[in-house]
Amino acid sequence: MIIEFIKLRIRETTRSSVWNKNVAINIVFAFFMLYMMVCFLAIGFLLDRLLLEAAPGSDPVELFNRVLLYYFGLELLVRFLMQQTPAMTITPFLHLPVRRSSLMHFLLARSVVNPLNYVSFLIFIPFAARAVSGMYSGAAACWWLLAMFLLVVFVIYLNVYIKRQMVVKPVVSLCCGLAYIALIVLEIFGIFSIFKVSSALFGAVLAQPLWILIPAVLAAGAYLLNYRFLMVHSYPEEIDRTNKKKVAVQTLGFMSRFGQIGELIGLEMKLILRHKRTKSVMYITPIFMLYGLLFYTNPFYKDSMMWMIMIGIIVTGMTMLAYGNFIVAWESKYFDGILTREGSLLDYFRAKYYLLVAFSLVSYVLTTPYALLGMKYLWIQTACFLFNIGIGALLMLWFAQYNRKRIELAQGSAFNWQGTGVSQFIVMLPAILLPMFIASIFKWVGLGNWGLSVLALLGVMGILCHKWLIQVICRKFAQTKYAQAEGFRSNG
Repeated sequence: MIIEFIKLRIRETTRSSVWNKNVAINIVFAFFMLYMMVCFLAIGFLLDRLLLEAAPGSDPVELFNRVLLYYFGLELLVRFLMQQTPAMTITPFLHLPVRRSSLMHFLLARSVVNPLNYVSFLIFIPFAARAVSGMYSGAAACWWLLAMFLLVVFVIYLNVYIKRQMVVKPVVSLCCGLAYIALIVLEIFGIFSIFKVSSALFGAVLAQPLWILIPAVLAAGAYLLNYRFLMVHSYPEEIDRTNKKKVAVQTLGFMSRFGQIGELIGLEMKLILRHKRTKSVMYITPIFMLYGLLFYTNPFYKDSMMWMIMIGIIVTGMTMLAYGNFIVAWESKYFDGILTREGSLLDYFRAKYYLLVAFSLVSYVLTTPYALLGMKYLWIQTACFLFNIGIGALLMLWFAQYNRKRIELAQGSAFNWQGTGVSQFIVMLPAILLPMFIASIFKWVGLGNWGLSVLALLGVMGILCHKWLIQVICRKFAQTKYAQAEGFRSNG
């Protein structure tokens, strides 16, 4: 039966329209992955030397062991944001003479067979061959690698379990996130050190192989958690009830109080909450709000106004830019219906503009604590925020008419270039490079701080004139909407 499942999976992949249409993109992606693999291998072979240069006289294996638990915690976070939950159409098999346990075991096995799950071993294996085996023994290096493999499996299944629990018990996912933050806070204040625990755990594996039982038990426990969850929640009535709950939560009827524009914003929010592709954007882009911690505190960047403006644009506007890049294409599947729907294009674009402004406003409010690093960072972010909502958001609406590639909302956004065209790359140039160019001009003439004032002034002018500018966009869109609809249909 497992062999039959594998055959069905291969047919599902090879017969997919996306597989057949994106051959060129798949080839480019393959070359990119090959390049990344070579880079990871180079890092793995040179890692012990790099660690010795960073901390002369220390043990490179012990230094690497100290950060491993934080690495797996970061991997869990990245997987949570980017990795899709392995899915299979279970319902058609439930009435067939197929053992439910076999179905669930196959579904879980699919989670660990993806080669991309083990990219980190391109670093682990060379490091174990050079550093671990050289300082300990070949057998110790093998046990150490086995511990790495078991922890990767544990992270894979833990991520899958947390994402599945988000549908049934969101509190579980919230508690996991709070626990992760609490560990970081305890590390910062020196109350509890993950570095020491990580060094002791992996050092014990090297000294005594019996300690391999800890990651083995963790991996087996995560597997059993997922297995029990699937066995309980895979009945048709359970699946139907879950879907009903999911739809019931996503009602935004209160938006109708704000008239036609409010109803359109409510529909857009439902689109975001109900589809993988849009939710992936909402999950991934908040990470860019943390860029300030990397660049605002770096002496190399914080003295350059041009770099500070770029970070300010990203921190306060990446969610707006990432979603706005496809602001019309999100609705490409039913774009013909939009053209025949009652209502004016002006309200349609005003609703989208206010939604982009809301995204940027939320990002700005959440990143105001950067003012604790210095008030100049708050001024930088304020100027960039005004530029984003006064100029950047309108640029998103203007370039929306040039995107004529259809998007499948049921697919995640990780490593997914479907629906991406040249316009997505072009619009980023004025949205990010234009404010940097303005800042560089004023710095060149010796008026560095005036660049921020000009950005803020341009943003305020755009806000004051946004109604007239949206009318200009609507007139242009009216000339191209039928060609855009034809593009969405031909790419369907």
